[in-house]
Amino acid sequence: MRALTVRYFSRMPLTRTFALVSALALWSAKSQSQIVERPVPFDNSGRVMVMTPYIAERASLRAPWWPVAGEFNDARMFTTNDSTFVLAVSRKSGVVERYTISVADRDAIRAIVSRLPSDVIAARTDARNAFVKNQTILGLLAYGPAFATAIADNDAGKTAGYLVVAGGSFFAASEIARRTSISRAQSDLSFNMGHNGALLGWGSAYLFHAGDRAQAASAFVGGLAGTAIGLGIGRGFTEADAAGASFGSDIGALTGWGTAEAIRGPKQCIIPAATATDPFPAETCKRNFSDRGEVAVVIASGLIGYQFGVLYPRNSAYHVTPGDIGALWSTTLLGMTTFGAFLGEDPSPRQTATLLTAGGVVGIVAGDRFLVQRFDHSRTEGGRLFLGTAAGGLMGAGIAALAQQHNPSPHLVLGLASLGGLAGLIATEYYLDPAADTGTPRVSVSFNTAGLAATASRIPGNHSIINVRF
Repeated sequence: MRALTVRYFSRMPLTRTFALVSALALWSAKSQSQIVERPVPFDNSGRVMVMTPYIAERASLRAPWWPVAGEFNDARMFTTNDSTFVLAVSRKSGVVERYTISVADRDAIRAIVSRLPSDVIAARTDARNAFVKNQTILGLLAYGPAFATAIADNDAGKTAGYLVVAGGSFFAASEIARRTSISRAQSDLSFNMGHNGALLGWGSAYLFHAGDRAQAASAFVGGLAGTAIGLGIGRGFTEADAAGASFGSDIGALTGWGTAEAIRGPKQCIIPAATATDPFPAETCKRNFSDRGEVAVVIASGLIGYQFGVLYPRNSAYHVTPGDIGALWSTTLLGMTTFGAFLGEDPSPRQTATLLTAGGVVGIVAGDRFLVQRFDHSRTEGGRLFLGTAAGGLMGAGIAALAQQHNPSPHLVLGLASLGGLAGLIATEYYLDPAADTGTPRVSVSFNTAGLAATASRIPGNHSIINVRF
């Protein structure tokens, strides 16, 4: 076969042989060549390697130098061997779009992103550190105790199991953060679903009358499963989506708990009549709602809260940031203390649950109206607002305790705590001076003075006095 090939080429004209060899060499070179893309940062300091929707929104990136439109997961910028720049954009549907951008557009994007505040940039760069920290906390407070109770029934075995899992959580989380790209939404959602998953696992085992060790094992598995689910779901979430889902689940579970307590009512005890065989019968007490029924309500409310929590930032006409959702905890606490001030001297569990639950709901509505719809809070501002509210409430409660040192009235303590918390919230909001809301208001009401004057003058025709826009 080899000799036949040589004879075939030897019979070909020299020019044709040279052309064939050249074509084969060119095809071989092209088949072996490859395009090498090197990732480049979006800012001058090299901190923003991945562009998130939150950073793009805060930077007000727009056309013509920013070609991305609509919702996206993240964007990365690359440069090729010939110094051209490519923007790879990952969509929620799994599609990856690639845009070629010029050097001038790249420089414009880099200049704008470099002017962002450090806390906006840190929301992305610190996501991995936050994930490791959160998982370490879960290891200390959820994974470790659950695992220790599940594997042993003696103190030595429980201590060994706790130490192994609590310490191993840090190294496992560090390895996951090293191998995968973790967004802030994934970090937040995995932490929330981690501890809620542990509670869900324990509650589910309790509903099926499982023993203590089986309940602990279910809590351990539920915590790990919740963390894994949070990492997976959070990949397609924005930071506001993750914050809304976490807030909705926690508030939903608390609201379900308060509602169940209000429905259960006080204990109703019955002493059976004495008999000859049982002259001293034991007292039997029950409530309108069993303990397992209450646990089922709390679990269902928490799961439903995830769904409504995600819809809140997505469907609001105004702009909802993760800091805005964090600020709602301040008004929730303030509403609970305000309504709690109306409790009697010796309130029943039903009265306490009813007033505190109603106060929390009213606080959420008020926070949405006066904080979320008017301002765009950053994460730091939302956290400081909660601290300011809590600090003001503690000062108010302290003043009440000083006024009545021997027997402070709960009305006075909670009332002054509410006033102090409100003052702390207003003062903190004033000093923070958050940015105005960038979205359009949900409901716009305007008065038409010309129409009012025409109506008063009885001018014929249709005259609009109030305009309401949705």
